[in-house]
Amino acid sequence: MPGGFAMRAHTAPETTPLGLDDAIRQLEAGEGQDICVDLGEGRLARADGPRGSEGLLQRLRGHKMMLALASGAADLSHFTASPGSLTIAPGVQEILDATTQRD
Repeated sequence: MPGGFAMRAHTAPETTPLGLDDAIRQLEAGEGQDICVDLGEGRLARADGPRGSEGLLQRLRGHKMMLALASGAADLSHFTASPGSLTIAPGVQEILDATTQRD
């Protein structure tokens, strides 16, 4: 990922992996020290990036949103922001634009 940090996935046999929702809940409550998150299909994630638990929380929230978008469960058709009030990275804007396109 240019200019950012990729979510690293690796095995962590010493920690029982948590599900995505449980991990987000624990991290939001400030209880996510040294957790391992099961992302599915044998992929695991940990807070080993430079932003630690906060970085993991943001990546997991993004992962959850991408899963919702991919499954069609996220409805962003009502999402609006006044011009200039929200700064969105170009890659994120491209994803949001794609979600409002109907086949």
